[in-house]
Amino acid sequence: MNNIYNKKLNDFTRKYFISDNNLSKEDILFQKINYNNIKAQIFEDLLLYDKITFKVYGENIPLAFLINELSMKGIEKLIEKDDIQFVLWTPTIMHMVSNIKGVIPLCSGRLNSPVHCEPEQSIESGLNFLTNLSQKNKKIIKRKLRDKYIIPKEEIEKETQEFTLSAFKSNKFSHYGLTNEEDLTQLNKEQKKTLNKCASDLLEYKFTISEKLTINQNSEFQPLFNSTLKNCIKHDEIVTEIIKIENFPNLKEVFFNLEKTTFKDIVKIREKNNIKKFRNWLNEISDNVEFNEITKEYINSIENSKDFFETKKGRFTKNIIMSLVGAGIGSVAGPVGTAVGGFAGSLLSPTTDFALDMLDEYYISELLKGWTPRVFFDEINKLE
Repeated sequence: MNNIYNKKLNDFTRKYFISDNNLSKEDILFQKINYNNIKAQIFEDLLLYDKITFKVYGENIPLAFLINELSMKGIEKLIEKDDIQFVLWTPTIMHMVSNIKGVIPLCSGRLNSPVHCEPEQSIESGLNFLTNLSQKNKKIIKRKLRDKYIIPKEEIEKETQEFTLSAFKSNKFSHYGLTNEEDLTQLNKEQKKTLNKCASDLLEYKFTISEKLTINQNSEFQPLFNSTLKNCIKHDEIVTEIIKIENFPNLKEVFFNLEKTTFKDIVKIREKNNIKKFRNWLNEISDNVEFNEITKEYINSIENSKDFFETKKGRFTKNIIMSLVGAGIGSVAGPVGTAVGGFAGSLLSPTTDFALDMLDEYYISELLKGWTPRVFFDEINKLE
């Protein structure tokens, strides 16, 4: 199972949904862009990964965001199928203000307030950001979700201090302007902030490794581990490589161009047979194929299946069967849009093409000619 780690939703919601935050002019200017980028990332993660682990710091505001965007029903489905979970972030890395000769200026600890370390308190306080959710639904979500929380293992923050020293000696912080020629015990104010940031990133990186979580390609950890991170982002790299072969836009770009579907439909889309098969295919490739063999494996997967529907007889057969099964098929699609924090959007406008393409054509194609990973891109292309 590929489980993707998502910390950006927590960062976004804490920045924009907490009233006492002092937003910069740049934050305000880019609010809608950042909002859509977050949705595009979740869209991609739901399609490509078996599970998403969302970071939560204190109040579970990411949960409130997801309920608002995916609906109560959609979130319940993801929880019940064990497709999402939350990590309550309790460990922390800090730095000392004053330098002490011979002492590295880092220290660690654990947050111990109820909202920061007790799942039920985290859920309850997060749901308070939803003014239109009934008490009944709040209780339902709390009961279903409280056991889907994980908490970083004890001592991980202390172990990270050793990792930080080792990474410093290996010059992994040079990307941030902190070289191993510096005396760690005599850093200035800005250098200590940089060291603290690197140590905090290392803490999260160590956590993702210990929980066997996947890190996507645009992870902020990548500059620290350009030489080693490939083993952790291989799943994502496979998709990137295949996208190059197909001359296909990345899935975030697809999301921005959607006209037939709303964000709430993503929970249904991820359950379609072709999407699930593609995730399974990715998992198999990730475990068994070297990165430099991805192109060959992908092309072999395509060539091993006779392209029956490209023949005259195949096109005729497909049209007849599709006409028969299409008559009774409902729909799940509509234009992009929603509303949160002042962002206006459109409501669902059902059509019939989407469900027919995503389920029945795919199912029939599989029966008559066998499945290939290319079908994933054919079907995603139709969403645009």
